[in-house]
Amino acid sequence: MKNSKLLLTSALVGTVAMGAIANAETKISGSATYTYSSISGATAAASKQGAGKEVQIDISNSSTLENGVGFSAGFSLEQDGTESSLDPNEGNFMKFTSGDTSVMWNMDKAANLSASAAPRASTSIHTMMQGVGTFSFDYSPGGQFQQSSWNVEVAQKIGGGTAYLVYVPRTKDAGGKNDNVDPEGDGTQLDLIYKGNFGVDGLNVLLGYTKTDAKDATLQDNKATVIGASYNFGNIAAGFNRISQDQGDSTDDSSMEYGITYAVNDKTTVGVLYAKTDNNGTADEEITAVQVGYNLGALTVEAYGVQVENLNGSSSAVDQEKFGLRLGTKF
Repeated sequence: MKNSKLLLTSALVGTVAMGAIANAETKISGSATYTYSSISGATAAASKQGAGKEVQIDISNSSTLENGVGFSAGFSLEQDGTESSLDPNEGNFMKFTSGDTSVMWNMDKAANLSASAAPRASTSIHTMMQGVGTFSFDYSPGGQFQQSSWNVEVAQKIGGGTAYLVYVPRTKDAGGKNDNVDPEGDGTQLDLIYKGNFGVDGLNVLLGYTKTDAKDATLQDNKATVIGASYNFGNIAAGFNRISQDQGDSTDDSSMEYGITYAVNDKTTVGVLYAKTDNNGTADEEITAVQVGYNLGALTVEAYGVQVENLNGSSSAVDQEKFGLRLGTKF
């Protein structure tokens, strides 16, 4: 009798699994970005140039459950530079949607504060600054903890946009093997984010608050707020993004990013970015960038030049420059 029950249970599980596969729409897509950049460092030894890459495969499915709830799930495999294997900790998620509300269990998929309301013609300041040195501009307060930890996101469409509540039960929890538990982990994190236009065409608003529990009793909680907005005036878009942080080591800092872009035509956009950061250094760090983006359909071409003064808030730091070219495609 026990064996009969086991066989019956196995058959039912198999039937349910086959039904889910049959009713789900599976998609495989990906992207590849190849770069070449040069850095003019503080010394001849610090100056360098070379190639870079980032390739990614995305696998997902979507369906409607028997109870009428929308369901989607997926994961990504990413390889950067000379990494010897694909990183499986990218874009893992299971998402349930009903009307204008969705709930998602995920890692590296939820809304986060690495976004900016300042318009750009190419990539972010953070990406352009890679390899230059230790800089104080923080593009993503709390974002790295959230993106590298399993979390739950509740999203609600409202007021011409979407409001997000993201809760991380244990920061640094990358997940254990199968039913095992990852031994690493700190306190919790909470993000409250709004992205939208409040019903005004051409307007783009970003509002955010994040709080990460202190690692131990000697530190205070890390808190940050983000306020950003931009407006599209036809071919011209202009805006700002302000980040204020109350950090765990009892220091405060703030960054202000401004951006303006001009669409030369439907394929070419040029832009200028400027960021200023006060991180309790001897001088405010200032980053200025010029960008050009060109869309060839299957291929995007981006070029940029970025300069930093008072790197990491040091008035004695030598100004540094970086120039980059990015070729991107999706499939």
